[in-house]
Amino acid sequence: MKKLSLIFVGLLLACCHSFGQTNHFVRLKAMVGDWSGTGSGFGNNKSQIESSCQLVMGGQYLEIKNESRFDPTERNPEGEHHIDRGFISYDKSRDVIVYRQFNNEGYVNQYVLNDSLSNDSLLVFDTEVIENFVPGGKARWTVKILSDNQIETSFEVSFPKKDYTCFGVNKLTKKK
Repeated sequence: MKKLSLIFVGLLLACCHSFGQTNHFVRLKAMVGDWSGTGSGFGNNKSQIESSCQLVMGGQYLEIKNESRFDPTERNPEGEHHIDRGFISYDKSRDVIVYRQFNNEGYVNQYVLNDSLSNDSLLVFDTEVIENFVPGGKARWTVKILSDNQIETSFEVSFPKKDYTCFGVNKLTKKK
């Protein structure tokens, strides 16, 4: 009877371990750190960017903070200040990585990592829900890992029945 109990407990522990949280963020580890750089597009020619991606709450989430300051233009002589904050989590029930992003412009994007387009040096996040945007519109956020200390991000938007259009590209270098 003791042997049977030990076998049962061992199987139970093995099953619980396999269903427990594993590090699903390994694919995203190149994003972790503090970053700065420049951007182009987004309706302006240039921007300065400060960005941070950190594991928080015991490694359960990746917190992303971005601030972009856009140079003044003729159309916008004051320049522009974009802020977004978000969290990346792992949805166990769907076995997907989800990124929820909140913007100071009032948009809320919920992206899912697109495994079919992503690989070791390219992470593609496609929206599954956007609040306060054109009904039927979509967005895509892509992270290209150029080296251990350089990444490039791009933001694309698709309006209903239209292809994606690149709105802007950011080139970031990891701070030391």
